[in-house]
Order: sequence, then structure tokens, then C-alpha cells
Amino acid sequence: MVMTRRLLLLCLTAAAFTMQPVQQVAAQPTALRDDIQVRNMLSLNRGIFRIVKDRRDNTLYTLAGNGSISRIERGENAVGETIAQGKANPNTGERNWTILNSAEGLPAEVPIEAIRAAAEALSLRANDPTDGDQLHILSTQNGNIVKPPNLVVATPQEHGLDFPKAIFFGADGTLYVVLDLEKANAPNAVAVASSADHGFTDVQGFDIGPDGTFYIGATTRDNGRVNNIVKGVFDPSTGQRTWTTIAITEPLPSGTKNHPHPGIVVSPDGRFVYLNSGSRTDHGEAAPAGGYPEGTREVPLSSAILRVPSDGEGIVIPADEEALKASGYFFADGFRNAFDMAFAGNGDLFAGDNGPDSDLPDALMWVRQGHHFGFPWRMGGIDNPQTFPDYDPTVDNYILFTNSGAKSAGLFHNDPTFPPPPMVFSDPVINLGPDADRFRDPETGEARDASDLGLAVKTFTPHSSPLGIVFDVDNALSPEFRGDGFVLRTGDDCCSNLNSFDDPDQDLLHLDLEKVGDNYQARVTRIVEGFRGPMDTAIINNKIYVVERSGSRGLWEITLPAGPVTAVEETGDGAVPANSALAQNYPNPFNPGTVIPFQINLGDRVELVVYDLAGQKIRTLVNGQLAAGSYTADWDGRDQSGVVVASGVYLYQLHAGTHRETRKLTLLR
Repeated sequence: MVMTRRLLLLCLTAAAFTMQPVQQVAAQPTALRDDIQVRNMLSLNRGIFRIVKDRRDNTLYTLAGNGSISRIERGENAVGETIAQGKANPNTGERNWTILNSAEGLPAEVPIEAIRAAAEALSLRANDPTDGDQLHILSTQNGNIVKPPNLVVATPQEHGLDFPKAIFFGADGTLYVVLDLEKANAPNAVAVASSADHGFTDVQGFDIGPDGTFYIGATTRDNGRVNNIVKGVFDPSTGQRTWTTIAITEPLPSGTKNHPHPGIVVSPDGRFVYLNSGSRTDHGEAAPAGGYPEGTREVPLSSAILRVPSDGEGIVIPADEEALKASGYFFADGFRNAFDMAFAGNGDLFAGDNGPDSDLPDALMWVRQGHHFGFPWRMGGIDNPQTFPDYDPTVDNYILFTNSGAKSAGLFHNDPTFPPPPMVFSDPVINLGPDADRFRDPETGEARDASDLGLAVKTFTPHSSPLGIVFDVDNALSPEFRGDGFVLRTGDDCCSNLNSFDDPDQDLLHLDLEKVGDNYQARVTRIVEGFRGPMDTAIINNKIYVVERSGSRGLWEITLPAGPVTAVEETGDGAVPANSALAQNYPNPFNPGTVIPFQINLGDRVELVVYDLAGQKIRTLVNGQLAAGSYTADWDGRDQSGVVVASGVYLYQLHAGTHRETRKLTLLR
């Protein structure tokens, strides 16, 4: 075998994405820079695959593999000091309860300092001075207040606080219950949909369109694997979603190494949904299938990214090669398992591709229509050794250091009937280092660091399993990160083959991408380490949210340095406004530019965004921290990419702390 025929241009292929049981060890993610903060928000239920944001209001949602969808309440609309006041009726002895909020003012008779002292002391016991000092006890289990031994005198439904912290009696016998603010304002997950709503129990793809429509990618079985794209449209009159099937594939036959992971992504304009069909082999080995020619490996519907219109209904994507090409639904080919896809701010689509069970790199692809990205002939920018006529697996250093399922099953073998490449391939993104760029030397078997040697890989250390790609599309980050990409590596948590490369994984990588010719190159840097099975990310302003599938299954908030606010001018006399408000733009209608006045009464992170009437984000005018004051922002009638937008009515929305306000403006060309 002539091993030197393979180029030492490596790519981002990762180990087979097969979930394996793992030891439940709590994660301790740690920032690798002083200007990055890591916070644990909550622990999630088992089986979480995705986290996605609603682009309209930045609400986060998670998806579990069983089809359950939950909304993450992040505690942004935090409640302040809250007290339940229970006054006894002198005739009946029953208490009449009133909820008091200190920010709105308290009645003079409320002994607030004594109540606060009781709350500080976590007083779960209090004596009623008007009832012979009768002892009352607050239960930490259910929130009931009882007279010993077991007489319940008030339940949470009666006193009105779900998270009571302490109790206190006034001199007149009034009972006060104090709210536990930490618990009341803690993030939590609220179920909003399940398989009972949309009808699917094997769901791994999830995205939200610019108008708030939910899209899921689901797998069913019908004489083979069927990929389904389904959408749920919210009806505000009923508070429910109506679920319809946009498209299904005809069945894909089972193979030797199936990847039933229908990742999806919605285009920024909401017009299209992209689907990862998944391969049916590990590296293109023969995998017989009924109804297909002898020696079939991949089939036309597999190892591809498909694209369908988001307003489609009942589309059947054909399995026949000619019919599939004629349908217009076949977008790009040559992916082993593009489980995660994301659009950059310039509209380019990227996909993370998990590589084979051999030590070929994992890849990040710039996905373009009509391109073939190599699988199974070329993976991570390296020719598949099994395509060589003299291939001998006993001397293949790409498999001698792994303990993979494909190797154990004998899927690496001399394969003289391997078909020739169908076309010229497009290579993955080039990793310039310094991180995640280890590779296997095909001659010596040594694990080496590419950037240390002045080499480059395409794109990541083998078996990294890149997931959770996100981009700073709003340019909210500091100049070092602005507009850049980020990706997780779940690595050893799923695949157990990365350890032979001595490359730390289960981390968050920063991708400083640069377009060079017909490809991208990236400087890749680790910025957070120590996750347990990180699965997916979402980005809101300067915060990245990470969900894990292992350990304590955490939802983590990663705060990155924020960029300065631009295109905004402070106005007024410096006085602090009494309230936050968004004023009407002027002139209105306008051409070519307009001024938008607004004010905020508290220093906070501020967003001012222009949307079209469909809810699609057109331009972010302000995104950063502002002090209390009055301001104006200019809009020149262009979108985020600098393209002049059409005449029409647009919405502009101010989001400052808990204040959210929307107005309309009119552009006339």
C-alpha cells in the first residue's frame, strides 16, 4: 500500500456519532480567559438534543429526543421583594390574603424591618401573639403553614406564594409570608409541546423560523428510515400550535452504519428548511439493500443535505436518483453526518460533519448548492484509504489506534470494487490552529499537532464530534469575536476514540473565519473547557447557552465580552428619564434615512432592532450596554448586510431590561 498518496491536509471529521452510556460525573466548565464568565442555570431532563432561540424575542427552547419541547424561563422579568399578608377575619377566624410588593409601596402597618429580619433568619416557625402564642410552622416540602401537630391553616393556593421562605406574626396577629426570591427568579423549563401534539417520538432536529414557527426533524420507520420535516404554527387565538408535515423522504434502506439524525436549519429569511439525511455506511463500504443494485453503498437520498420550501405541505422527496435531481430538493452531497448546521451573518451555510471510525479528521463545511463534499471518497480532506486497490487494513495507521465498532465489524478491508469518484470535491474549512488540530501521521501512526509543524487540518482532531455551531450574526461581541463562529466538541463523551490524540475536548471553540478563494480558513481557539457531553448552543447578544446530555445535564450560560454600542447618540440634558420609552421615528415616511429616538430609565443592555412585517430581523441598530438617558439611533434603510431594502412598512422594537416596545415606520423609495 502506498500511504504517501494521501495528502497531509486534514479536515474536521469526527468519530461515528453513536451515543454510548457514560459515567454520570458533574460538569465543571471553566473559562480559559479572564474576560469570559460561566454560569450554571439549571439541570435539564434526560435526552436533550437541541437548544434554539426565537429570533423575535430571544426566548430559548429545548428539544428532547422523545419530541418534548420546553421553554426556558431565564428569570429576566425578575420579581422583587414580595410578601403575602394574611389578616384574620374577627368573625370567622379565616384569613384574607393580600400580595404586597415593596417596590409599589407598603401599608404603614406592615412591620417591614421585622419581616426582613425573619426572612434573613429563614424563620420557619412563628407564634401568634393573639392566640396564646400558638406555634405555626412553614413546611419547606409543600409550602403549607400548619399548627402542630398537623392542622393546615394556609396552603400556597391560599397565601399565593409558590416559594415561601419565612413567616412572621405582627403584634395584631397578622401573618406574613415572605417569598424566596432566589427560587422564584431561578430559571426553569416549562413544557410547551410533546409527541402528543406533533406525533413523533424520535426527534433530533429543531429550529424556529423568523415568524416564530417551530420546525422539527423526525425519524420514522416504514420499510426503512423515513426523514420527516414538520412545522408547528402558533395560533394566538387558541394558544396552541397547528402541526403539519412539510416533507417526508421515501424510505432509506438500513445499512452497515446508520446515521438517523435529521438535523435541520431554517434559512434566515424563513423561506427554506435544510435537512441532514445522514449516511448509511461508516466510510462507503458495501451495504446491500433490497431493491438496489448489488454492491450498493450510499443511496441517492443518503449522505446529503436536502432543501424544501418552508410553506410546502405533504412533499414526498423521491429515492430515485433522477427523480431526486429533477425535484430540486437535493441541495448538496457528500456528508457522513451533518448533525448540526448554521448560517453565518453573511448568509453562508456551515455544517459540522462527524467523520468515520478511522482516524480521519472531523470537518466543518461551507455548504454550497450543487457541491459534493467528498464522502465516502474523501473525508476531512484525505482520500479514503479503502478506495486504493492495494489497501491493507493491517498496516493502516488510521485504524490501528482505534477500538471502533466499524473496525470490530470488519468494515475496513480491501475493496477492489469501490467505485471511482463521481466529480471534483469541495474541501472542508482549513484549521490554522492553535487548537483542535491534532492528526494521525499515516506513515508512523504518531499523533501530532498540525499548527506546531506548520501544517493545517481540515478541520478538527479526529473524533471531536463538532456540534452546536453558532455565529454572532448581530455583531454583539467585542472586536476580537465580532461576527465569528463558535462550535462545541462532544468528543470522548460520545465516541471514546479521541483520547489517543492527547487533545482535550468537550469544550467550546472560537472560530475566527476568513474567506480565502473558494473556501474558508479559521484560527481555532479553545475558550471554555470541562463540559460533560455538550450537545448544542444558542447565542443571544454576548451570551452563548450550552446544553449537555451527560453528567448533571446542565444548561450553561457563557458570557463573552460585549462590543461597544454603535450608531447611537446621547441627547437631552443628562437627566434620568422617569421611564423607558420608544418614540416615533422622524421623518416618517422617510427616504433614504430616519432618526429613532428612545430613552431608558436604568442602565442596562439595550437592543433596537428593525423587522419586516413577517417578523424577520432586518437590521440591528443598537446592541450593547447603555447608561440611563435619552438617545437617538439612525437607520439608513439598509439590512444587516448593507443591502438597500424595499419600500414598505417596517417594525422597530426597543428591548431594554424588562421594557419592550414596538412601533411602525414607513420607507418610501
